[in-house]
Amino acid sequence: MLRAPLVLSKTRLENLNEVRNLNLWGNELTDVTLLSSLPNLEIISLSINQITTLSTFSHCTKLKEIYLRKNCISDVAEVVYLQGLRELHTLWLSDNPCAMNNTEEGPWYRPFVLRMLPQLRKLDNILITAEERANALATNNA
Repeated sequence: MLRAPLVLSKTRLENLNEVRNLNLWGNELTDVTLLSSLPNLEIISLSINQITTLSTFSHCTKLKEIYLRKNCISDVAEVVYLQGLRELHTLWLSDNPCAMNNTEEGPWYRPFVLRMLPQLRKLDNILITAEERANALATNNA
C-alpha cells in the first residue's frame, strides 16, 4: 500500500501537495489510493508493480504522463478512468494483460485507447500519428 512517508522520502518534500513527479517503480504496490491526495502530480512512474485498476488516477487532474508498464491491469476499459485527465499526453501500459488482448479481427488495444483518450500524443513509447488517430476515431469496434 502506498503511504505518505514513502512518497515524501522518495521526493524529498515535506508536503504531499508539493509532489509533481513521483517514481515508485518496482515497489510491489497494489493499492495506490494515496494518489488522490496528490493534487499537483504531473508525472507518475509506477512500472513493475501490481496495480490492477486505473480508478485512483482519475483524481490526479494535472497528470501529463503515466508510466505503468508491467502491472496487472487486465481490462483495457480501465482507461475510461483517465478520460477526465485533459493534460495527459503520455501513457505507457505495455506489458499489462490489457495491452496484450487482441481478437481474431486483429489488435484493438491501441485504437480503443486512442478513442477513449484522443488527446494522447504517445502510447507505450510510440508516437501517435495523425493517421493512426483518425483511423482509431473512425472505427466503432468498442
